Amino acid sequence: MRSSSLPAQRATAVSRRTGRLLAVLLSLLGSGCSIATLGTALPIDQGTSQVIVAPSVVRVALSGKPYTGPQVELGGRYGISKNVDIGARIWLPLPGYALDTRIALRRSEDRERGFDMGLQPGVSYIYVPGGEADSSPLHIASATLPLLLGWNLGGGKQLVVAPKLIDVLSASSSADGKAANLLTVATTVGFIWPLTANFALAPEIGLGKLLLGTVQGFGSDLWMSGVSGQVSLGFLFGGHAQPLPRCVPDAP
Repeated sequence: MRSSSLPAQRATAVSRRTGRLLAVLLSLLGSGCSIATLGTALPIDQGTSQVIVAPSVVRVALSGKPYTGPQVELGGRYGISKNVDIGARIWLPLPGYALDTRIALRRSEDRERGFDMGLQPGVSYIYVPGGEADSSPLHIASATLPLLLGWNLGGGKQLVVAPKLIDVLSASSSADGKAANLLTVATTVGFIWPLTANFALAPEIGLGKLLLGTVQGFGSDLWMSGVSGQVSLGFLFGGHAQPLPRCVPDAP
């Protein structure tokens, strides 16, 4: 009886390890430490701040099967100069943290028309507690390099296309050999739609494809296929400098 139960115990352990890594992949590949851009191709105005709230749905194919889950992003940005801003985000339900900066490379002379371009390099971190079958926690770090391409459509609207590379590194706290290195290429397409001077909607869709990856210690039945994706609806508050008051002389 004891020997016959060993295969079932091993299968259960592999299933738990696979489920644990699935939670990580849903947060890292499905959302790519969030592959969402949620903004224009240029930094926000100098000296202003912006608050970002973005519910989303993420999808990743694992072992030939698609998995889908919800996610919420909360973040903020601050404009430190005309050509640079900084940002921070947290996403749930699996807590993750990200820092990035947005750098202007090309600014259209006319904000109502023309083409803008920028970079938004960033880093992120996730801590995954140990599970029942594996008490050692995971530490996951990633580096992201997006190129932001923005077409101004008038009225503050902008179509933003952002190809990006995402490198994810994962390691266990113990010496059990659990590690992963995943390089993903992704692209997001978003639309910035201002509704007031300090509020805009940012619907966006993103697709990612694993280019290279090594996964060790999570079960030999684990492999990824297909295209991961993320659909987001961003709510952007602030980020624009208030116009200076104009002095109008009194009528004689």
